[in-house]
Amino acid sequence: MNQMVDLNEQRVAGLLGYLGAGLFVLGGLLAIVSGSIALMGGRVYGAFDLWGESLLLLALGGITGFFAWLGRHDWSARPGTSGVMLVLVAVIGIVTLGFGANVLGLLGVVFAVLAGALFLIRPTGRVLSLPTAA
Repeated sequence: MNQMVDLNEQRVAGLLGYLGAGLFVLGGLLAIVSGSIALMGGRVYGAFDLWGESLLLLALGGITGFFAWLGRHDWSARPGTSGVMLVLVAVIGIVTLGFGANVLGLLGVVFAVLAGALFLIRPTGRVLSLPTAA
């Protein structure tokens, strides 16, 4: 029995949001480990910088995962709110992270903005009265 999976915009957006959240968290954990290694090497200020970056990445990951979850479950009737929040989280992430060495955090930003854009497709289509596939 081969079942087709319905991949609508909200489902794909949720999966991209979870992927972005996972990349943020993975980048945060990597920054914690790098900071600990820097502390063992005697670079105290470098360790504090990396630990601060890890806190930021972990917070961004938690917020991204939360809004991706809300967009697929509790706010599934109004995905525009989750879309706007995910785009704002991505903007905050790129402004605070910059184009630094944490590639995982930057990939998390990319996936968060893609998820936000996909959550915004249906509300934008209603405003512009674009035809949608049933």
